[in-house]
Amino acid sequence: MRKPALLVLAAAFAVSCASSGPPVAPAMVAQAEAAVRRAETAGAAERAPDLLAKARRAWDEAKMASSRGEGEIARRRYVEAEEYAQAAEAKANAERLKSEAAMLRQQADELEAKTRQLREQSRNP
Repeated sequence: MRKPALLVLAAAFAVSCASSGPPVAPAMVAQAEAAVRRAETAGAAERAPDLLAKARRAWDEAKMASSRGEGEIARRRYVEAEEYAQAAEAKANAERLKSEAAMLRQQADELEAKTRQLREQSRNP
């Protein structure tokens, strides 16, 4: 009766140790952090707050998992943080470009109206 319980306990311990994995590489941490910073710089706080919040949440969860020695979970969360940050940066850039395009369209319309007005004035001196 004792041997099966001992084997189950040993197997559970082995699985828990194997699933924690080695510590996260500093390069992975730096890469995820840089992605979050780029998203912030791109204006994601205003233009993609939902995605930026998910990136920050995943970043915080990764740091916590790493501090608990849960390397595999930390790795997944750092990857998740980087992917959300990249999406936030892309969305922020797209929104900025859309806004700039609308502004340029408006300026072009105004210039076209001025051009028409100048043509009318030149025809009717």
